Parts: sequence; structure tokens; C-alpha cells
Amino acid sequence: MSTSSAQRLARRVPMSAVSAVASLRNALEQLLSVGEHQVAGFSASATAPAINWVFLGPPGVGKGTYASRVAKTFGVPHIATGDLIRAEIGAGSEMGAQMKRIVASGKLLPDVLVQQVLTQRLDSGRRAGERGFILDGYPRTRAQAEQLLRSTDVGLVLNMGLREEVLVEKCMGRRLCRHCGKNYNIANIHLPASPDGRPEIVMPPLSPPPECAPHLAVREDDREEVIRHRLEVYKAEASPVEEFFRREGLLVDFEITAGIPETLPRLMPLLQSYVGRRADTRPAAGAGN
Repeated sequence: MSTSSAQRLARRVPMSAVSAVASLRNALEQLLSVGEHQVAGFSASATAPAINWVFLGPPGVGKGTYASRVAKTFGVPHIATGDLIRAEIGAGSEMGAQMKRIVASGKLLPDVLVQQVLTQRLDSGRRAGERGFILDGYPRTRAQAEQLLRSTDVGLVLNMGLREEVLVEKCMGRRLCRHCGKNYNIANIHLPASPDGRPEIVMPPLSPPPECAPHLAVREDDREEVIRHRLEVYKAEASPVEEFFRREGLLVDFEITAGIPETLPRLMPLLQSYVGRRADTRPAAGAGN
């Protein structure tokens, strides 16, 4: 490309896009740098620091995306109990058949079954030499949280937050391409700082390519009234779980104010400081954060 062509192209590219690309490049470089060190440590040494972390957060906050990326970076599995349950049902085991009957009846799975399938997964991971895990969206109740700490040495509970109006807008902007199966988000979010001191939030859309545009579909439950109901249910269920982990000295609140390229450079140094943290190194119960 000639110099004049490059200059004309540069003038057509918004500065916000240039900034986002630069942030993403820096985040990826940091991830690779951290990942090379941590993955090498986890695979090579039985005494490598443990990463036993839980990621919590409301629907639409992106905890699954962040958990997956962070798990890959640190060389530990990303474990979502929903995936475990679906796999158990799909395997046709006795426990899976029991779960299928309960789900088909419209009831919630009892804590004992959820804990059983999770314990089974964690035990198999230990036997395979895994050095930890990132648990996504579990526990959902205080009883599950108490049982988890009785059976597992958790070092960090990351509580991801995002302003409710942004969560609603993000969920309403979700789109699925029925042709290729990829997910997009058409929400273009720019929320000013709030009077109570919460920072400005800027999240550009994840727009589909032209070939996907005619095939976009909206999830049936991504309607505003359904989303707000889900968030109310989550807040009621999450409050005792958060309070329990906070009293145990494990909960760390992390507010998201931008997209993934801008958020990862803030998140990764925080997570690095918790690598290897165990029950005997965290503050005593009641000490708070």
C-alpha cells in the first residue's frame, strides 16, 4: 500500500477504533506473557501455586467469557456447572437420568445432585494433574457455598458487576446468526458517569458482517421485562452467597466499565495477586475485603 493510500485509510478509521485495537493488542500481549509463565508452572511442577477461583455475576455481565479467557491464560479448566449437568444427562448415566427427570418436571435440581456432579469433575481433574479451576456461576445458594468451602480450598471469589441499565441493554442487544451460529451484540452503549460516583461506561457494538445481517435472530427470553425479572431473581439469590463469601474474606468486587479489550488489562494484574492464595493465607472470617 502506498503512503498516500495508507494516510487516506487512516483518516477514515475512527480514533475510538484505533484506541480499541491498541488496547486489545496490549491485553493480548499481557495475557501471553502471563500465560507462558503460569502455564509452564502449572504443567511442570506439583508444587505450583493453586488457582481455585469462583467467578460470580448477574446474567449478561460476561462472566463466562472472562472465565474462559482467564482459565486459558492460567492453564486451568473453566468449569460451568450447567455444562457438567448437560454432559451428565447426555451421557445417559444413572445420575444423568435422574437429573433429566427432575428438569423435565420443571423443578430445580437439588443441591446434593449439583454438588455431586461438581465434586466428581473436581476429583477427576485432580487425578489428571490439574492444578486448579475457575468455577463459573456456581455456587448459586448459600448452602452450595458452604458445601463448596467444606470440600474445596477456594482462594478467590470474583464478583463481577455492571450497572443494571447496561445489563438490560446488553441482553436486549444480543443476536444469533441462524446461518453460521455466531453471537453478536448490536447494543452501542455510552453511559455517562452516575451522580453517585460510578464511572462512565463505553461499550461499542459487536456488529455482524453483512452476510450475517439477514439471518440474525433474537432469543425469546431477551425481552426487557424478562431480563429485569431475571436480574431481580439473581439479586435475591446472590445476596446471601456474596455475604457469606465476604465474611470468609474471599469476595472481591470488580466493576466492569468497558468492553473486553479495555477490561482485561485492569483485571489481569488483580488476578495475578491472588495466584496461590489458600485458606491459610486469606483474612480471618469477618475481616472483610
